[in-house]
Amino acid sequence: MQKHANLLFLFRQLLSRELAARYRTTMLGVLWLVLQPLLMLCVYTLVFSGVFKARWPGAESTGDFARMLFAGLVPFTLLSEVLITAPGIIAGQPNFVKKVVFPLPILSIVKVGAALTTAGIGLTILLVAQLLQAGLPSAWALLSL
Repeated sequence: MQKHANLLFLFRQLLSRELAARYRTTMLGVLWLVLQPLLMLCVYTLVFSGVFKARWPGAESTGDFARMLFAGLVPFTLLSEVLITAPGIIAGQPNFVKKVVFPLPILSIVKVGAALTTAGIGLTILLVAQLLQAGLPSAWALLSL
């Protein structure tokens, strides 16, 4: 039991370090975790509903297309982020790999956790946008999230 508690503590520490390091050099810091998906949804809504007037057949509002596009981009971004960072996980942490006995699988779990954090924030923003524009979604729509 103590071993699992230690691994969980290590995971949380490495995850917070990973997220802080990702946004350390930016002016807004960790606020980008929320701003990036929010701005992406706003830009897609502006472009596809204002400029291109893109609509799905039978769609009720012009923002439906942007929300559906964003709903597909969140899991795509999650997968691409994990696959892009995967090859450099061990090479990026040479001190953990060479000098101490360290559970190497936790490095990949931390990268996936960071990507899931970003995707979770994106899905939360998508759900809030859905609630604001179209009201409470059906159970089938929530199942797709």
